[in-house]
Amino acid sequence: MHSLFSCLLLLAWIFSLPLEAHDKKIYQLDTSPLQAEPDLAREFQILQEKFQVEALSNAEHERRLTILEQVIRKKPDWLDGYSMMAAESFFLGSSFTDPKDHPTARRYLDEGEKRINECLKRAPTNILCKFFKASLRAKIASIDGIFASLRYGRSVRDAWIEVVESGIDMQFRPNVSLQGSVHYGLGLFFRLVPNFFLMDWFFHIRGNIDESIKYHRAAVKFDGNNPCYTLMLAVSLLCKVKGKPNTPEYAEAMSLLSAPASRPVDVAQAVCVHDIPKIRNEPKKTCGYTQAKYQDDVKEEDFKK
Repeated sequence: MHSLFSCLLLLAWIFSLPLEAHDKKIYQLDTSPLQAEPDLAREFQILQEKFQVEALSNAEHERRLTILEQVIRKKPDWLDGYSMMAAESFFLGSSFTDPKDHPTARRYLDEGEKRINECLKRAPTNILCKFFKASLRAKIASIDGIFASLRYGRSVRDAWIEVVESGIDMQFRPNVSLQGSVHYGLGLFFRLVPNFFLMDWFFHIRGNIDESIKYHRAAVKFDGNNPCYTLMLAVSLLCKVKGKPNTPEYAEAMSLLSAPASRPVDVAQAVCVHDIPKIRNEPKKTCGYTQAKYQDDVKEEDFKK
């Protein structure tokens, strides 16, 4: 019975829905330390099954963090435990979308980053820990502001590209895969980072709206029923033409925004659905759009000063 439960726990975490056919290796998440604690594992599994069909409350995410913390105290070398904690911290941080709640979001994201740093100390090449390190740092940047976070840009970009090139995938949620997420992140990165020579000179990064569109198209292919992926593809298309009507990009973007939105499975995705009218009504402001806030437009002249 314990063996069957362990198997179901592992399958529920990794294979919440079958991945679409593509040439990716599935990351084999190690849940054995959690399975060795049957009562905690059973409670975690109940919440995991609920998380596949609806959003968890903050208290439920906190409980999952507590469960993982209890196991990690006994098994401090459990690498995937740190990744799972980072994921919970990311979900919690992403659930606070009102600017007045950004300090709370920042606190959860900081805790997640501490946890993932523990993983990287033990295994600097672990692909899942690299992914979450970059993702947490990028989420923090969306709160702090892109300009204030440029010093982290190269490490975020390089880590995400390494995940893309790794050929590794896994399913986090019914409409959130590792490869979908990392392509989505790169799409945001190449839109939000300014595109001028001095950026490359000082920070070794540079925006590229065509790259942004390319990565967002790929994200939609991986997780086509994710409303945020569709919204952000439309945002990048509008950014490319500065919201100018009578262009192919504008027409495609408005078509995407007019399609029935996929059902959001968490607060962050609900924000994307909620923001569709905002993007349709203000297409010229899309270049700086994030879920957290509109990022400042960093002009080359101001950067020189």
